[in-house]
Amino acid sequence: MLEMTGIVLAGGKSSRMGKNKAFLEFDGKPLIEKNLAILETLFSEVLISSNTPELYKSYQEKVVQDRYSGSGPFGGLHACLEESRTEYAFFVACDIPILDPALIQYMASLTEGYECVVPRTEDGMHPLFSFYNKSCLPKIEDFLKVGHFKVIDLFPFLSVRYVEEKELARFGDPRLLMCNVNTPEEWSGFQNRFMENVKK
Repeated sequence: MLEMTGIVLAGGKSSRMGKNKAFLEFDGKPLIEKNLAILETLFSEVLISSNTPELYKSYQEKVVQDRYSGSGPFGGLHACLEESRTEYAFFVACDIPILDPALIQYMASLTEGYECVVPRTEDGMHPLFSFYNKSCLPKIEDFLKVGHFKVIDLFPFLSVRYVEEKELARFGDPRLLMCNVNTPEEWSGFQNRFMENVKK
C-alpha cells in the first residue's frame, strides 16, 4: 500500500450531464464507488472532495469541502492537499470511468524529485488524473487568491514529470484510460469504445 493519499474529486455541478456524474453506473456500480474501491486498495488514506457532503454520507471516506468557494477543481486540489496526512496525493475526477491500478502505481513510482506527475496525450494534459505534492500549496494559493482557476496554468511554475502517451499505452488505450465524460453523448461514446476494446 502506498503511503500517499487517493482523492476523488466529486465537486462538479454536472450541468452538462443533467445528473450527478459520480453516480453514473458502469459495470453495475456508481462510478464513485468503483473509484473509491480501487483507491482503497492502493493508498493509506482516501478522501472525497465535495461541497455537498450530504451526498456521500453513506461512504466511510472523509469528505473535504473547498476553502475557496466557486474555484472549481482547483479548490478541491487546495483543500485536499491541506487536509491529507501524506506528502503526495493522487487526484482523480469522479467522471473518469476506468482506473487502472498498475498505471497509478507506475505514476506513483515517478514522483520522487517532482512536485507533480501528470499524463500528457495528443489531447493535452490531464491534471485531474495526477499526483501532487504538498509543496504545490503556496503556488496554488497564489492562483486562488487572484481568481485564476485553470489548473494546467500552474505547471510552468512547478517541477513536473509528464507521463507521455507511449508510456500510458503500456497499460491500455490512452483514450479510454484518460477518458472523462461530461455529456450524455460522451458517456454513450465511452461505453461504445469500451465495448469495442473488450471485443478485440
